Amino acid sequence: MTDPFMSRRAVFAGAALCGLTGALAACGSAEPPAAVPSVSPSAPTLPPPGSLLVAAAEVPVGGGVVAANTVIVVQPAAGQFKAFDRRCPHMGALVGTPDSNGAIVCPLHKARFQASDGTRVSGPGTTGLTLIHVDVVNGQIRRSA
Repeated sequence: MTDPFMSRRAVFAGAALCGLTGALAACGSAEPPAAVPSVSPSAPTLPPPGSLLVAAAEVPVGGGVVAANTVIVVQPAAGQFKAFDRRCPHMGALVGTPDSNGAIVCPLHKARFQASDGTRVSGPGTTGLTLIHVDVVNGQIRRSA
C-alpha cells in the first residue's frame, strides 16, 4: 500500500520545480545586451608611426582628447603631452577622456586609470593603459617612429 502523504509531497515538489523553472525562464530576455564601446576586429587599429594625432592647441591642460579613434592624447601639465591606446587592457572597451579628477574610466567594468601616466588605479585587470610615444612638432602631436 502506498503512503498518501508521500504522493502529495511528490506532487508539491514537482509543482514547485515547475514554478521555479518558469520563473527562471521569465528572467531571460530575447533582447540583446546593451552595447559597450569596444574594438571589434573590423575597427581601426593604432595609427602608424609618424601619423598626425591632433594639434597641441586642441588638448586642454589637465584633460585629453580622442585622436584617431583608438588613441587618447592628454596634457597633464602645460606643454607635457602623452598618448595612450584607448583599449582597456582588461577586455578592450574604449576608454573615454579624463574626468574632472584626472581619471580615465572604462565604461565596461569601471576600471580607472590615472590620466597623467596611464597607471591602473582600480578595477579589473592588472596593467595600465599602453603608452604611445609622441613628438610635438610645429604645434602638432605625432606618433613617434
